[in-house]
Amino acid sequence: MEKLTRSGLEIELPDGWDGRIYRREAEVEAVTRRALHAANFALPPNLGDYAVGAIERMQTGDVLVVLLEFDPESSGRGLFRNEGLPSGLGAADFSPTAMPRAIPGRTAAQWFFSLAGRAFCLYVVLGSHGERAAMLPIVNQVVETLKIDS
Repeated sequence: MEKLTRSGLEIELPDGWDGRIYRREAEVEAVTRRALHAANFALPPNLGDYAVGAIERMQTGDVLVVLLEFDPESSGRGLFRNEGLPSGLGAADFSPTAMPRAIPGRTAAQWFFSLAGRAFCLYVVLGSHGERAAMLPIVNQVVETLKIDS
């Protein structure tokens, strides 16, 4: 297990997983937030916040976990009204239509929540919709290691 910690975010990655926690450089007048990417395959460099470049490379057994922070003013409001990290993710949570751009075979789920006065989206993509139930034990194992500090 490898532990990644940065900017009040922490995750433990199983052996063979790749991950990063970062904050993009701000363009003129752009607001950037913290993001975490973790995958059971090698992540390509220079990914966008939702890791679209990694999703395009995914194979059947691949798992991608993205945690993206939003404006703290959103904490506890609207989409972010749910308090606490989601747990016990299930096969019914995933759908091919939960992806910004459908890629045959892939499936995804997203949860919006607040924790420690911060607003987040947890976005999980699986390489196979048909095999999602078999992939969920490792997904839940990794998600349960997420820690968020204020």
